[in-house]
Amino acid sequence: MTELSSKSVGRPVSFDRVSTIEAATELYWQSGVAATSFNEVSRALGVSKPTLYRYFGDEDGLVSAAIQHYVDQRTLHTELLSATGDIRTDLNAWFDKQIDDLYEHHKDAALPTGCLLMECVQLGKALGEKSTATVHRAVHEILDMFETRLKAADKAGQLRPGIDLNAAVRLVAGQIIIAKNVILIGEPKENLKRMIALAIDGIIA
Repeated sequence: MTELSSKSVGRPVSFDRVSTIEAATELYWQSGVAATSFNEVSRALGVSKPTLYRYFGDEDGLVSAAIQHYVDQRTLHTELLSATGDIRTDLNAWFDKQIDDLYEHHKDAALPTGCLLMECVQLGKALGEKSTATVHRAVHEILDMFETRLKAADKAGQLRPGIDLNAAVRLVAGQIIIAKNVILIGEPKENLKRMIALAIDGIIA
């Protein structure tokens, strides 16, 4: 819980912005952004609403900061996408690593489950303007990562002839959302890996 020392009047003597964002991120991740009111955040963090408004502007500002913090903690393992030069091998290795990490995380009951970013994607227009912009930046970072790799694979003749590259990028990136949801319903890890391998096979020459 964030520690806050304040006087009855004026700006707080001490406010740890980083710790507040970390705590808010965990709360939103554990309980869900849509299901967590600003009042609940204030109570759970032990920080007054006026202080949160002062440092984050509004609720949307705090949610945006939490999403950005969540995104910053990710390890995308981009090196795996070009490890061998063979697109099938590299994509499967990348997804295998992501899936292994997700299942390992999911086993720890003390940790939040699912993906905060993907939840926010699904919330769509229910998010505020700042949060929406943060989500869009994070999603496009992932899309750009796959687009760069698939363009190289297409140039090397490793993708299906005449493939719609834009659709292929989104098909591959969409497997992340599928993986997050499939884990939550208890599908065995190896089944999920086979499902994603089949999707990858669909774009490969």
